[in-house]
Amino acid sequence: MRGKLLIGLTGAMALALSSALLAPAHAQKCITAGGWGTGAFEGFASFMAQAAMKNSAKSKLGDAVKIGAVSQKCASKGLLVECTARARACR
Repeated sequence: MRGKLLIGLTGAMALALSSALLAPAHAQKCITAGGWGTGAFEGFASFMAQAAMKNSAKSKLGDAVKIGAVSQKCASKGLLVECTARARACR
């Protein structure tokens, strides 16, 4: 009796372990990250907006985040240029 119980428990443990190892990978976690930047020149404002967007994505998803294509809009506001940047970021 004890031998059958041991074989049964060993089989159950093997089944549980194999299902845990063969389970499908977790779905990717994705967000839309955004950032805003301002500066006297459009190049600088664009750089600041993209840096803010990347920092936002890294703070939410970690350093291994992958950032997709960037959508960016810039507009002149008096003497300064303001830019916003958005992109899909996934872990």
